[in-house]
Amino acid sequence: MTYSKLNISTPSLIINKNNLLSNINKMNNFSKKNKINIRPHSKSHKMIKIAKTQLKYGACGICVATLYEAEKMVENKIKGVLLTTPITNIKDKVRLKNLFKLSDSFMIVIDNIYSINFLSNIVKPLRKKINVLVDCDIMYIGKNKISRTGARSIKEIISLAKIINQNKYMNFRGITAYAGDIQHINNYNKRSNEAKVRYNYLKNIIISLKNNNLDPEIISGGGTGSHELDAKSKLFTELQPGSYIFNDVEYNNVSIYKSNNKHFSPALIIGTSVISRINKKQYVVDAGLKAISADSNLMPLPIEPTPIGTKYSFLGDEHGKITLPKSSKIELSLGDKVYIQPAHCDPTINLYDKCLILDENKSIKTWNIDARGYG
Repeated sequence: MTYSKLNISTPSLIINKNNLLSNINKMNNFSKKNKINIRPHSKSHKMIKIAKTQLKYGACGICVATLYEAEKMVENKIKGVLLTTPITNIKDKVRLKNLFKLSDSFMIVIDNIYSINFLSNIVKPLRKKINVLVDCDIMYIGKNKISRTGARSIKEIISLAKIINQNKYMNFRGITAYAGDIQHINNYNKRSNEAKVRYNYLKNIIISLKNNNLDPEIISGGGTGSHELDAKSKLFTELQPGSYIFNDVEYNNVSIYKSNNKHFSPALIIGTSVISRINKKQYVVDAGLKAISADSNLMPLPIEPTPIGTKYSFLGDEHGKITLPKSSKIELSLGDKVYIQPAHCDPTINLYDKCLILDENKSIKTWNIDARGYG
């Protein structure tokens, strides 16, 4: 599908519906083939309609990263929502209590005793049990020694699981183990070697839990970059890929499969307009830091109508620069549209309230980005 002659305002966030559905279907087929559940992470899209589509295509539930995402999903009757970030703010007690009231299938992670006591005090008046998983840090044992959330020793993990299991207000459902630091290791073999270190540690966690009569029903983790390796490890009961639905520039550069087969198709595009001409090779477009995320080490990629080798660079909040390759025989005119693939999809989505959904007939609909921001 080409994006030429679209009658849109710019800058606009565009989702190629064909590619979106193709990516969702491909992950669903992978799930079936490998007999592993997929609980995709909605932090990549923050949209009720996409979450419902993922469930329709076979997902066992939906992961969320923020309390606001959890609220939006649960309020819209999404089942099997897993909040993958510990919540510790006293101000959030009422919001959490409401989530526990609304959904019996809602799940939340903890990585410390404070969180267990915090949640117990919230749910006690409800006289019901809530679903809790222990978040395990499997990143700190890697080459870069990066830590994020998660209990950081097997002893600590077992202790927390025991306390949850003995708590009359909680169901111990299992563990989460996400290696976010390996997702964008471009080389398959290097990523595989790093993943094996995490899998060995995770295997020991699982064995220790079972030896303590704490057999985890759910072992959740993995991501877009590691999902093939995660499934092959036979350790996870479910995976949490997120960016696969859009496939940004960062994942363009990742050899996800050993076979190097093309994995997912670009489905998230920024529509921009040429607003000024610097010279016949350089132009200014109306999309800068407020329209495209700038957190990546890679740059957004112009894909149409410019030739291969065209570069984008940020010129500030409102502006970006398009530089055509020296060999280019085309020139751009004022008002021309230039379509750009973002380097990192998740934070780019979070810059917009709405997006344009483009189907194969170039029919355009508008969808809300329901959980944008923090509520």
